[in-house]
Amino acid sequence: MNTPENDDLAERIARAKSAQEQAEKKARQHESAAGVSAGAMALRYGAEFGASVFVGIMIGLGIDRFFGTEPWGLLSMMMFGLAAGVLGVVRAYKELTAAANPANSPDKTGIKPEE
Repeated sequence: MNTPENDDLAERIARAKSAQEQAEKKARQHESAAGVSAGAMALRYGAEFGASVFVGIMIGLGIDRFFGTEPWGLLSMMMFGLAAGVLGVVRAYKELTAAANPANSPDKTGIKPEE
């Protein structure tokens, strides 16, 4: 016996299954896109930090050579390079964490979605 209630129920079940399949498909696509290995993360963190310190040291050496302030330009710019390196690693960590778990990450406005 097909009653209107049974037809409505079957239609709702079909829509729910379709929505669930689409959600699972999106999740699989996201996992494959955001699958970053630990080695890749370590390489990125090291490159971020090393490049920042290297640039700071080079600028410090240039300041020392140009102004004749021998250790102070190098030391001060190395400190700025270290600080920039730490900030770069923190920024890279936040980006990778947000890519791995988009449900808990803030959107572009900086506001976390409601649970």
